[in-house]
Amino acid sequence: MSDLVKHFGEKLREKRKEAGYSQEGFAAYVGIERGNYGKMERGNVNIKLETLYKLVNALNCEFEEILPARQKYKIDLD
Repeated sequence: MSDLVKHFGEKLREKRKEAGYSQEGFAAYVGIERGNYGKMERGNVNIKLETLYKLVNALNCEFEEILPARQKYKIDLD
């Protein structure tokens, strides 16, 4: 996966731990299968915008806190 997805997964894990959730507990709280949630934290899966919104709201944080600055990563659109 891309550096963008890996960065997202790392920040997602960091925010989840700061909020005091286990991976299993947080996945259940947001209604995502634990295995799929684990893939998100490892940066092994792209997610839908709706899922991103759900995660950010559940963590009570802003999008900018888990997404990198746009100039930091180059994305190949081909």
